[in-house]
Amino acid sequence: MCSARVDKAFAENNRNSMFWLLTIALLASGASAQLTAQTSVAPELRECYMNVTLLDRNNIPPTTLPVLIDIIQKIEDDPNVNMDLRQLVVQILRTYRQDGIEYHQPDANADRSGNVLPYAPTFHSIHRHRIVLSKILPGNIQELPNVLTPPLKCALHYILSTTVDARVRGNEQNCNQLSQFRALRTARNIPSNLKMDDVEILDLGSMKLTKSMGKIRHNPKDDVEYTSMGVLKSERQLLGDSQCPLLGGVISTRWGAVSAGHLLAGIAGGAQFQRIRVSDLVRGSMSNYANLQDTVSSIFASTISGDLVEAVLIQGTERGTNAITVGTAGNWNSTQAPRYFMLHNRVNVEATDPELRGDIDGFVLGTLIQSNVVDAASIKLSQLLDMYYSPRNGVYDANRRACNRRELRQQFINRDALIGETSAFAAALDTNIPLRGTIVSGLDQLVSTAVENFQSYTTNSLNDLNCVNTVTTMDNFRLKTNLYIVIDSTWPYQAVYPAISYLLDNIEVGKFGSSITLLNAFDGSIVLDKTFSLADFHSNYTLARHQALFNGVNLESTLQNVRLLMERELENEKSLNYVGGNSTVLLFLLNTANLQITVPVIVEARKINETIPDLRVLFATSTNQFDSLWQMVRDMHNDIKVVSLNVEGTNVEVTMNPVLTRIKSVGRRIVNSNCGSTFNGELTSGNRQFDDYLEPGYINYYAISPNYFYGNANRKVRISRTGAGAGSLIVCQSRRFEQPSQNMTAAGADQDSVSCQTLASGNIEISLQGACEGHWTIGSCPSFFISVQSQVPEGSSLSPSCTDPACRFPYNMRYQVQIEEFGCFSSAGTIALSVILIICGIFIHLL
Repeated sequence: MCSARVDKAFAENNRNSMFWLLTIALLASGASAQLTAQTSVAPELRECYMNVTLLDRNNIPPTTLPVLIDIIQKIEDDPNVNMDLRQLVVQILRTYRQDGIEYHQPDANADRSGNVLPYAPTFHSIHRHRIVLSKILPGNIQELPNVLTPPLKCALHYILSTTVDARVRGNEQNCNQLSQFRALRTARNIPSNLKMDDVEILDLGSMKLTKSMGKIRHNPKDDVEYTSMGVLKSERQLLGDSQCPLLGGVISTRWGAVSAGHLLAGIAGGAQFQRIRVSDLVRGSMSNYANLQDTVSSIFASTISGDLVEAVLIQGTERGTNAITVGTAGNWNSTQAPRYFMLHNRVNVEATDPELRGDIDGFVLGTLIQSNVVDAASIKLSQLLDMYYSPRNGVYDANRRACNRRELRQQFINRDALIGETSAFAAALDTNIPLRGTIVSGLDQLVSTAVENFQSYTTNSLNDLNCVNTVTTMDNFRLKTNLYIVIDSTWPYQAVYPAISYLLDNIEVGKFGSSITLLNAFDGSIVLDKTFSLADFHSNYTLARHQALFNGVNLESTLQNVRLLMERELENEKSLNYVGGNSTVLLFLLNTANLQITVPVIVEARKINETIPDLRVLFATSTNQFDSLWQMVRDMHNDIKVVSLNVEGTNVEVTMNPVLTRIKSVGRRIVNSNCGSTFNGELTSGNRQFDDYLEPGYINYYAISPNYFYGNANRKVRISRTGAGAGSLIVCQSRRFEQPSQNMTAAGADQDSVSCQTLASGNIEISLQGACEGHWTIGSCPSFFISVQSQVPEGSSLSPSCTDPACRFPYNMRYQVQIEEFGCFSSAGTIALSVILIICGIFIHLL
């Protein structure tokens, strides 16, 4: 009996101990998770302001939607991260978003202590951010592991964190006019006044840290120019210096600049939806506020209401006006590598254009999650963003996409509800934000004016790309290519980097798309190894990396090393039983004039073209060298381009679009992986297959080299549907057109040139027997081109039918490509004859 009492008491003590341990753990976790809601820079983020390399935005990836999605995918794919969308989006905000961080200008001639970081969250956005993070978005015990490299961590922090840098830069007289076209003329997030018109890149060697705490010195003889400081500043950075201040926390999308922190906060508000009592948000008494609703919605407060309240309180007290202004436009420093968003005005920056877009988009996506239209347990955050900012289809409905933002705002955001939510949240934020006055009456009038102006402005003034223009100006196929760029280091970095960025954005380098490998034209050595990560490429291909490259172009050794690299790739594909996938393109991006094209160079080029059949070699040169290069390519009329790049970056799209068009024309590969790099004629494929995926309304294009179907054997390709999804598949084939489609036959194309069949079930079989009849050599036999197109009736509902890891979107359709008895034939036997012809040609030319 006594023993039973002792056991019971011992168990009770254990339960009490466990309770307190759990409570302490919860409190500790909450404290750690809310470090980004404090009045100092969060410890995990201080490196972004102490490390001078990371402080220069040119050393981290551009602030674009694909970069944001890429970084989120890295977090999602890490084995140490075991969170669904509901948990992940909140933890990303808690870890990486800290609004309002400003540089604090010391007094004239005052020396900063090495123990003080001259940055702190003091801009007005920190006060609303603190309420949202600590009171409105609930946290959990599980913290987000540190899975990002420092450049990517800082890139994500800058992408998510809203602030305004109003320091004078010296280019205010024209930063709203031409800067949006300048590829690398960027403002610097450092404590000095810089002329962005006159400076291209900071000299990192001139910038030093002192006492490891973010104090930055400059050599006045360096290429950075200063303007006069003018009047002295107080401790607090004052708004109103620059005529076009920099807005932080913005990403570039095809449908306008978007504040990413607001976007993710709206998603989090819907994923962790709750109604919070206003009395729990107010500091002090609510006696000054009457006729308010008792609670606020986590979605409203995290998005639209939050920004409208900031405008109401700040403009209402500082401007003394009842006409609350919302919306401030701006432009990027670069169209190809955007890193700085410059506002057109220095006043009324509480609800800028990017913030309004982020609010609307976040509200829509959060509402879809909260109403269970989107299952947050089965979809990834990266997928949700990718669907919404997609040219077609949207979030299970073509109407739910960014190009339809204006209509979505009208559909999802009720005026009366917005007034009620904004009035209630105004009472909360009014007691938490220091203002330059006190609103004693008329708050309801201010809120009503702000809401009316919000509705009017977002209807009439956000002139973003609409859905009709989106569809007509964008491709209906996703490019998947392994792009190898051979870079000539004599290009100025300011000229060639935007050009490469343009290509990478448009071929969709990413987890589900294309890859990029950067090689040096000096010898063909690898500068940046093959990566499917856009963020990793931008993190590593910096000015310093470019300047470290050996100068010069040696085509003979470059081609030799490229051939060896490609042969290794073929052997790797053989070991992996690789039957089909990305196309392969080798692009020489050369600035050197008068290239030395010798017989050994031409021989190496012929070896590549004749022994690596699926590789397309392209040349883009700064001067016309067609007479020298025509022997180096397969199609001399289309594979040689002239590009005129300038350091201002004003002509990137015009000059690089022909190169991009040629890359796009190279179809995905269907190959006999048994061939490897040797192309032993005795090796056949047997029956092999691979799965591929297709979005509703899109087309996949394939090319089959004659090296796999030469001869008269019974070779076949079968396309069969293996997954669920809306609509049917249309399979087209051609020997003449690289991108055959049903539209060609509808437009009256010759049936002998393009033929199409509809696949609703079963499979479609394409015979390649005798496809090279009438052609004496493999080189003279044209490739076989196939397309697979998704045909979905307009208005069809889309459902999450594809759960494979390879599905970019949950409504992708899976199908199978099967090959039968593909061969292995090489043109290598013709190289000796080619060499003789080359030598004879050169001899005749010299005569």
